Amino acid sequence: MTAQTERLLESGRLAESEGNVRQAMACYGEAVNLAGDEALSRLRLGTLCHRTREYSRARQLLDEASRLDPDHPDVAFRLGLTCDALGDRERAKAAYTRTVLLAPSSWQTWYLIGRDHRQLGHAEVARLAYQRALEEAPDEPEILAELGTLLWEMGQWNDAYVYLEHAVTVCPVDPGFALQLGLAEMQRGDLIAAHRLLTGAKHLDPSDRRIDVALQGLALRKKETRSRQRKRAA
Repeated sequence: MTAQTERLLESGRLAESEGNVRQAMACYGEAVNLAGDEALSRLRLGTLCHRTREYSRARQLLDEASRLDPDHPDVAFRLGLTCDALGDRERAKAAYTRTVLLAPSSWQTWYLIGRDHRQLGHAEVARLAYQRALEEAPDEPEILAELGTLLWEMGQWNDAYVYLEHAVTVCPVDPGFALQLGLAEMQRGDLIAAHRLLTGAKHLDPSDRRIDVALQGLALRKKETRSRQRKRAA
């Protein structure tokens, strides 16, 4: 990898951490153009495209990365997530299996173990697997968001909020993470924070109907709050 490509990747990472999707896309895209047959730039851009819901482009980039570096567990993992999002369950399963074979003790494998147990209704086992994954990658937003939503479902709201907030802090470009934290803020009664997060999520992904439903629920909560305040004032 050339020094220029490395600088572009670092600039893209910084822009992504600041929530600047356009700048991050531009930096990663230029790095891909310069990198030739190098997989990392495609992995970074493909991951960002997945997080911003550009799933078809993400799969194309991650397919290319997989051909260039077939033994990279994160490439296999990210390709699996994208195929899952596109509804291609067979390719997703194959990619996940490859992830586990390439790195049986990695955070990606523990994440997949946790997700499988969560789908089976084994909440406590899933929690332990996610926490094991966090030991390997404490700032990985996918784990943080999964564990946060799981704990919320388990009624451990204070702990859940910490993980959901951390996920948005380290990855402000994912509308799904912002939506989850916005719902948590609404449940906690902080309607100002909920509005900021949900409108931010809407800006990131205007087509997500779940965000529209959440915004409608927030508007209703605000209306109810104003009504109670007027009654108390009277």
